[in-house]
Amino acid sequence: MTKVSVFGQQPTETKELKKIEFVKWLKSYEDEDKVKESTSLPKVWEEICLLQKNYQDSKHDLIFARGKIDGHFRTCVYLGHWNDGVV
Repeated sequence: MTKVSVFGQQPTETKELKKIEFVKWLKSYEDEDKVKESTSLPKVWEEICLLQKNYQDSKHDLIFARGKIDGHFRTCVYLGHWNDGVV
């Protein structure tokens, strides 16, 4: 977790930031379901980027992730909750 401080000011309140959550991931295969439940954790990815809040007016955000997973470079698009944007 990242702690943010302002020089010259004492912290007034310590708040635990709400972490990014992946709910579903979007598949690109034609012969299978397009959306699957996610079992991946955001912390395993090297880079995570918020593409759009409230994607198509839904309760989910559109999130892009990429990185080396199990020795292979992978990319994925998730529906989830960006929350406070921390892993």
